[in-house]
Amino acid sequence: MRKNVYRALALATFLVVGYSCESYDFGNTDDNLNNPSAVIPSSLLTASQAKLVGALSLSGTATPSLYVQHLSQTQYTEESRYQTINFGWNINGSGTGQQGNVGIYNKPVLALKTIIDANTNSPAEMAAYGSNNNQIAVARILKAYYFQWMTDRWGMLPYTEALGGVNTPNPKYDTQEFIYKDLFKEIDEALAQIDGGAGPSGDSFFGGDMAKWKKFANTLKMNMAIRLAKVYPNAGDYAATMFNQAMAGAITSSSENIMFACIADDQYDNPYQDDYVDSGRTDECLSDVLVNRLQALNDPRLPKFGAPAASSGNYVGLRYGWAGAGSVPNADVSFMNDDLIKNGTKSLPIFTFAQVSFNKAEAAKLNWISGTVQSYYEAGVKASLEQWGVSAADATTYLGVAGVAYNAATDMNQIAEQKWISLFYQPYEAWAEWRRLDFPVLTAAVDALNGTNQIPTRHAYPSTEPSQNKASYDAAVAAQGADGLFTKLWWDK
Repeated sequence: MRKNVYRALALATFLVVGYSCESYDFGNTDDNLNNPSAVIPSSLLTASQAKLVGALSLSGTATPSLYVQHLSQTQYTEESRYQTINFGWNINGSGTGQQGNVGIYNKPVLALKTIIDANTNSPAEMAAYGSNNNQIAVARILKAYYFQWMTDRWGMLPYTEALGGVNTPNPKYDTQEFIYKDLFKEIDEALAQIDGGAGPSGDSFFGGDMAKWKKFANTLKMNMAIRLAKVYPNAGDYAATMFNQAMAGAITSSSENIMFACIADDQYDNPYQDDYVDSGRTDECLSDVLVNRLQALNDPRLPKFGAPAASSGNYVGLRYGWAGAGSVPNADVSFMNDDLIKNGTKSLPIFTFAQVSFNKAEAAKLNWISGTVQSYYEAGVKASLEQWGVSAADATTYLGVAGVAYNAATDMNQIAEQKWISLFYQPYEAWAEWRRLDFPVLTAAVDALNGTNQIPTRHAYPSTEPSQNKASYDAAVAAQGADGLFTKLWWDK
């Protein structure tokens, strides 16, 4: 990792002008904290929230949706054939309006740390932007979301020493187990910290509504807990305890779905619109794997996900992982529905009631919670269909379709498959849950470049790490396994 990046984590902070998350100016953190008027926490919060769009979409890389075979590549097929790519510690915008690769550590995560530090060290000056406790709590919750997203991509990460600046120019990598458990602690302490004062200014998610931040935090915690079901499967064990603590405070209906609201502004619009309209890209379309399965189930979400092929009027998925995909005219395959890729104000899901319900179904199967697997499973299916605009009558019909109708003998596979379908517009969540649940059974790309029959289970570390943070990188690889696409993460073993 570049030493100057980590020096920047100590020496630089954001001075963001107005609402724009792209107008960064760098100053000395120590000077800024000694002169609190130079820190504008409302702008820092808005900026850190704006960059979350990169964690919710295909902005920067389509690999999550390619690896779970929701999409196929139409011409440049290397990613769907598992070319090893060393992604930087970046989160991406899209198009000309949304700044492209920006460092996760030295942009949104540093912004959140600055909010925490400023409110801790200079509470009187920061009180104009909301209750100090509430500003800190929101920053801790959002920082936990970012770090979970990062560790689910790479596994071991610089975490405890990542923001140490000149004091830790070569930060160690913490294990994924440590990171997850520390994130649970962060969320719990943030929830306990929330008080009755004003919520933070600059909160573009919830307008400072702390009740909604409690919902966000508990839903995040619940989602993290189910992610650990392989390593802590037993009722009463660590994951079950975390799950039960969070369940009552999580979202309880589709009306509470937590969405990233995109707006008609080139800085904050839907990134798919930037790729498919502003940049004119047509690099991904629906895969044959997804289309064939949805057709077999007579799934009413197919026309919500995609559009008929222009040449035939039929839904046609492109053969997945095929080197010859470029020979197929675009008119012969189904692309994503225009509402998903050409609507600049289309909201992006962060957490949905469908996710919560499927998580509860799995928890009931594991005897973590009371209630029936069937009731939670069917609630998840209905919630997903409702989210995608399917009528209640069609949802009832769908729940009677063979393969969808609840079957106690195959219920875990049904939960996994319906989660795979429901997470179509949530690529990183879809990839994480498919890795963990190992269903549906997917066949590796027909023309895979790696010569093996494996589907990627992580991203490779930045290419600069072996030379610029060598000792820490080597220790991480020795502990976690080879730095390639096929090493399983801790929660997936």
